[in-house]
Amino acid sequence: MEKKQYQTAGRTALVEYLKRVAAAPPQTADEVYAGLAAEGSAPGKSSVYRLLSGLAESGEVRRFRAEDGGPVYQYVGEDGDCAGHLHLQCLSCGKISHLKCHCSREIRDRLAESHGFLLDNGRSVLYGTCAICAKGGRA
Repeated sequence: MEKKQYQTAGRTALVEYLKRVAAAPPQTADEVYAGLAAEGSAPGKSSVYRLLSGLAESGEVRRFRAEDGGPVYQYVGEDGDCAGHLHLQCLSCGKISHLKCHCSREIRDRLAESHGFLLDNGRSVLYGTCAICAKGGRA
């Protein structure tokens, strides 16, 4: 049974905030809470944790593992379109990008054919240096 997502003021504020910072590196729940608090629109801290968990379950927000092993969150949209492609995370700035081209499918297919390995593209992250950081010498 699918959980009902209520449209509360706190949920709306959280989603709008996550949309605004979607291009930035993913944030921890504490960072999300601090960002909302700085804007004066933060629901309670426990509500932020609960709402992030629900948004991750619905696919509207992706939960990734940070370098320290803790979870970080990034808005991906209501369609949760992350299942069909890989993700790229810059080790310099932390930004996560979506690899929405045929490469994701080719990698998945090659792993299946050559190794019998069934890759979950939506949960797979490749680490390296983004073009902006590489240009700036931050590789």
